[in-house]
Amino acid sequence: MKRNVRRVLIGAIIVFIGIFGTSYFLFSKVTSAQLSSISWRVRIYLMKAYGEIPELSWTDLLKMTAQEGGFGLRNAITHGQGVKAALSNPYASPEASEAGSRIFRERCAVCHGPDGMGSLAPPLARFGYKHGDSDLTVYRVLTDGIVGTVMAPTGLSFEQRWQVIGYLRNLQLRSGIGDKDLPTLNIRVSSEQVLKALDSPGEWLTYSGSLNGWRYSSLSQITPDNVARLRIRWVHQSSTNEPKFESTPLVINHTIFYTEPPATVVALDAVTGDEIWTYTRLVPASLPVCCGIQNRGLAILDNLLFLGSLDGYLVALDASTGKVKWQTEVVKPSDGFSLTGAPLIVHHSVVIGVAGGEFGVRGFLAAYDVTTGRQLWKFDTIPGPGEVGHETWQKEAWKTGGGGTWVTGSYDPSLDLLYWGVGNPSPDFTGDTRPGDNLFTESVVALHATSGRMAWYFQFTPHDEHDWDSGQTPILADLFVDGAERKVICWPNRNGFYYVLDRVTGQFLLGTPFVEVSWAQGLTPQGRPIPADANIVSEAGRITKPSVAGGVNWQPSAFNPVLGSIFVPATEGASVFTKSAPDRLGPGPNGYFAGSGGSVLTLTHLVRALDAATGAKRWEYHPPQTTGTSGGLLATAGGLVFGASGGSVFALDAITGKELWRVGLGGNTLAPPISFTAEGKQVIAVFAGRAMFLFGLQ
Repeated sequence: MKRNVRRVLIGAIIVFIGIFGTSYFLFSKVTSAQLSSISWRVRIYLMKAYGEIPELSWTDLLKMTAQEGGFGLRNAITHGQGVKAALSNPYASPEASEAGSRIFRERCAVCHGPDGMGSLAPPLARFGYKHGDSDLTVYRVLTDGIVGTVMAPTGLSFEQRWQVIGYLRNLQLRSGIGDKDLPTLNIRVSSEQVLKALDSPGEWLTYSGSLNGWRYSSLSQITPDNVARLRIRWVHQSSTNEPKFESTPLVINHTIFYTEPPATVVALDAVTGDEIWTYTRLVPASLPVCCGIQNRGLAILDNLLFLGSLDGYLVALDASTGKVKWQTEVVKPSDGFSLTGAPLIVHHSVVIGVAGGEFGVRGFLAAYDVTTGRQLWKFDTIPGPGEVGHETWQKEAWKTGGGGTWVTGSYDPSLDLLYWGVGNPSPDFTGDTRPGDNLFTESVVALHATSGRMAWYFQFTPHDEHDWDSGQTPILADLFVDGAERKVICWPNRNGFYYVLDRVTGQFLLGTPFVEVSWAQGLTPQGRPIPADANIVSEAGRITKPSVAGGVNWQPSAFNPVLGSIFVPATEGASVFTKSAPDRLGPGPNGYFAGSGGSVLTLTHLVRALDAATGAKRWEYHPPQTTGTSGGLLATAGGLVFGASGGSVFALDAITGKELWRVGLGGNTLAPPISFTAEGKQVIAVFAGRAMFLFGLQ
């Protein structure tokens, strides 16, 4: 049957050529060049008819031979070359390559990475494609896909496919690397190393430097006596257009891993600052984010880095190469969610919280298996019917209750308890639609790490109407309180009070203001606030302290266990809080569900040192620029406190608060500094604007 079809095709071709040729000879004067042009095309069609060119369809062949030179197919006839060897891409101009680049970014980059360095699919900026490097092989993959893989037919037009091929060839020629040349960093961090991160002071293995939330380095080479000798060792400039970084880097085996907003991970050589690899995840331009496009960092276990992406995916990357190992969808942005915080490793699971409290979400915390990405447990921060705390939500408000878990928590392995702060209720600035205490918003929840089952909770601000998220990282310490040593949580809260809780039971031990407070007259013996008149939010508005920025925001505090001091990036301020009229309390046009807001009247950034056991102020420091951006803090065994504010990085004497060193860096300073060793010497790393600065002693 096939042979008969082929004979019919051959006959049709011969008849076509005969009619065309006769007409051409009768009505025009034919040159030898024209005869040659007809001849090679006749021969290539006959070859196709006899089944000698199975790689090309008739449609492909006709489109190719219609062009001058026929994509190099003429050489296959005149020089006896094979079709794969002879084929050449005429879409090789800069304009065609730019068109191919645009198509690649729109259609291919989500799997292969925007720079072709690989992501969910193999890297393409390299020689040695699995199915071959020839133009024709790549063309067939773009046309037919690859059976048994996620590579489906692209559906691109004939011209678009060849434009993409031209762009890929440029990527190959620019990189000139094969699989054997991919970076091999041999990164591996055991669960035991994560649990005992304080024993590895030369590295920075978790978001807080350790699972207890201290942000403390036991390195002591840099001291009050020599800190003034700190000088810049290198600066790494980011390529992102986002102006603010809130990321805490990880440092493992002389390699720095950090995130750039919105969803890029970069590996740097810690000694030179040179880039080793980059992973970029393309995310939609329009996502439900209330407060800027941010990502605060990573977690690591074994050889996997874990990224919470702004578009709701938890992504596991090979730490040595940056290639994607797995990804799992945690939330849907269409439901108002996003992921902005750094995950936390607990046992063989990675725990991640969610953002979206301003968009009427129902918040939660979830744990995923580090090997497979399978969800192990989920804890809803807004209790549903039949669950503890559901009675604190009326009018069905629990369905859109907020309760984001967007800042990284802490973990106590001796109790196997995970501690995590919960954010604001929704809408933020009016409680009329959500009567009750609104558990577990503005609380800390203690969960059994293996199951996600709640052990206890403590609510700092019941029925909050001021957006005072409890989005701070818990600091776990063993302190003498009222003459007895207790396992405690220390918590400078956004509502302006400093709390000490028993971390075994959740019992309130003490609470005292660490900034000026007007919304509450004090706390009951159980730690519940005693509201003042300034706590009332009305349509007319009322001046209240602290401001909407709170006594402290998400920027992390630091703890020095030797001195027993908590160092807080505090904020003194006041706001006029108002709520919307009853007919305007629903979600806004983009799903934003705040119920009005708070306008800032005054705002002053400062560093306050508190006695961890009592909350008493030991000293305070006013940065040279008290407005603008302020970052978190770092304490060191060398007797120093490092921080950044208003575009400057500074070092303070941990005992007195005296400024010992300061350097202006120019850019926004929101991220906290970290410390580690490079070539055996203690260094300090900090972000300002779009750049990372590394300082060392000179």
